[in-house]
Amino acid sequence: MPHPAQPPSLPAMLGNPPPSPEVLARVAARYGQTPEGLTDLGSFENHVYAFSSPQGERVLRLVHSSHRTGRQVRAELHWLNFLAEGGVSVAAPVPDEEGDLLGTWPDGEGGLYFSSAFVRAAGERARPAELTPGQIQAWGRLLAELHERTQTYQPEDPGGRPSWQDDPYIRDRHALAAGLAVPLDPGILPRFDALVEELAAQPTSPGRFGLVHNDAHPGNFLLQGERLTLFDFDDCAHNFYVNDLAMALYYGVWDAGDREALGKHLWKHLLAGYREVRPLGDADLALVPTLLKLREVDLYLLIQRKWDLTRLSEAQEEMLATYRRNILGDVPYLEFLGAGVPAL
Repeated sequence: MPHPAQPPSLPAMLGNPPPSPEVLARVAARYGQTPEGLTDLGSFENHVYAFSSPQGERVLRLVHSSHRTGRQVRAELHWLNFLAEGGVSVAAPVPDEEGDLLGTWPDGEGGLYFSSAFVRAAGERARPAELTPGQIQAWGRLLAELHERTQTYQPEDPGGRPSWQDDPYIRDRHALAAGLAVPLDPGILPRFDALVEELAAQPTSPGRFGLVHNDAHPGNFLLQGERLTLFDFDDCAHNFYVNDLAMALYYGVWDAGDREALGKHLWKHLLAGYREVRPLGDADLALVPTLLKLREVDLYLLIQRKWDLTRLSEAQEEMLATYRRNILGDVPYLEFLGAGVPAL
């Protein structure tokens, strides 16, 4: 059964308030720049700009307090610094002109922006269908190196980053569904509940659960041959390590013409690369269909919240109908992996 492709309106529906020219000028000055020296990179959930400094190419990110707290951003930067210091190929945070990794800026309307800068990753964007087996294995290997390094991580603030269950569309799913202009089909929330309960019942031993990138798809790394540099840790959270592999697979086949063929190819080489660094047992692999389906349901609720359901285009209606069929019919995201928890 077909699955929905990425809708063109996704960047718009995931955005946050843009900074005023005055705020942007103040932030830019902290990094030795003017607004004219910043190039907007068009990120989804935050405001991200490229700039040049005497130390090299950099990326400036502004996170609004409606999206993350300062505590959460600080914890992200602390972990990212730890990974970079351990040799994991990530875009490391760099200080501003005053030596701070995190800046706080009132938005003029009661909210805040949190600024941080990073080394700009070198390389080219990747199209999953064009990756070589060696590049896919390098992708899996990098995720394993990240997880292996995290085994020895001592967080500055143990509660600074959320757990997967703190995702608002998971934690508050019933309240969010109740506020929809058009009610969900009666079977959606029970299916959602079953997926959450399935994962919540799993052991969270240190070898299988910890901080993960949580969004390690091809849009969040750059390639130089078979070297990858991972960036955009904004969604990092406490989750099962195998979720990083599941999300690589989820978005790797997102708009593929033949999901099954590409999925099998990606999965084979992702696992091969990962297992070069650390083991991955059957119990963890068994979680993957459930993790894929949870992301599908999570996104379905997000779209229901963000779109005007009383004024859908034909393409939007078709996309939502496909989501509904796949969720209510318990259609696996990828058939070769199976379905996860039983259909209700």
